[in-house]
Amino acid sequence: MGPKTRETNKMPTASSVASSAESAEPATPSVVSTTTFASANEAELRMACEVFAPGREFRLSDTSGGVNNHVRYVDCENGERYVVRLYNNGQETDRVAFEHAVLRAVEPRVRACDLGFVVPRALQAKDGSGATYAVLPSGDAASVFELIPGSLPKTRFCGAVGEATAALSACMEAAEADVRAAHPTSPTSVYRDIFGAFVKKGGSRDAFFVEAQTNPGLDDVRPAVNELLDFIRALEDKLTAIQAAGGLPETLIHGDVHYDNSLADETTGQVTGIIDFEFASYDWRMMEAAAGLSKYVGERDPAPFVVDYIKGYCRRATPTDAEIDALPDLIKLRVLETVVYFVARSAAKEDDISQLALRAENYAARVRWIDANADLIRDTMRAALAARD
Repeated sequence: MGPKTRETNKMPTASSVASSAESAEPATPSVVSTTTFASANEAELRMACEVFAPGREFRLSDTSGGVNNHVRYVDCENGERYVVRLYNNGQETDRVAFEHAVLRAVEPRVRACDLGFVVPRALQAKDGSGATYAVLPSGDAASVFELIPGSLPKTRFCGAVGEATAALSACMEAAEADVRAAHPTSPTSVYRDIFGAFVKKGGSRDAFFVEAQTNPGLDDVRPAVNELLDFIRALEDKLTAIQAAGGLPETLIHGDVHYDNSLADETTGQVTGIIDFEFASYDWRMMEAAAGLSKYVGERDPAPFVVDYIKGYCRRATPTDAEIDALPDLIKLRVLETVVYFVARSAAKEDDISQLALRAENYAARVRWIDANADLIRDTMRAALAARD
């Protein structure tokens, strides 16, 4: 885990708008519904709009996203719709600063790409400071982003999502030097440090296993949880072997590109946007494909989706033999690191362990499928590269 790095944005504290926003809200701020265990304070969502969104009148409405953060549509008096995001990340503002530095560096590269998709563009503060996020009185950060057209593709357009992922990966590589100039290290732990999320909350590898084995909120799915813990122990050995063999190519990565962080045009099937860069880091390049595939392997009959995605990915990417060999284990890593992540968020009271309980059986089934189809994954990628040549 890297130390805090220099922030390139001057952050407004929201003190300049706090009095006006608070006077417009009831004494006890209302709570809006959210897909996370933690509740979002509507007063602070409106305060973020005061800092960034055009005009003075704002109407908030629910979105379908926001597993980690609180995200709402905001309709402004100029008739435009934006997205307001209140970060629910344990007040780790260094992660927000890194994400916004990545977006500034990668956006012009993506704009020049011939696939026509975009990445989020944050509005600048109306005070003229140029800031793209603000720290609110609670200590949480918030931003307002331009709305990207499109809908979640889910299992549709797998090849287009794979191709866009590879194209974004190339843009991230091109932007790496610019980001490193301001942020030599990333505040997000690398995936192969599988216990990093738990350690960052003050725990340890052993404490993770104790928490996962004893948390009563997981009792109803205890067999699946125990299976997942065995998978994690086995994966530790695989990661050690990859490292001992020289590791894999590293670069700046998005870290979480998949069908729930992509938007697509329903008519053309083309990707219109890739969102949610909050897990960007310097990590193994192949984790981009691993993250995308980690969602498809949770579907019923995953093989057609996996094959289509890999074919699309290989239209723009040229992975090494070592990356192809490691890919099944990297997909498992993406699934199992999420197990650690949800346990860490629960232990830190940032979310409820039900987020893992709801997914545990599906996660275990994903890893079993990957083990049974590792050759399919590798062979499909090699065949797709050979067909391109």
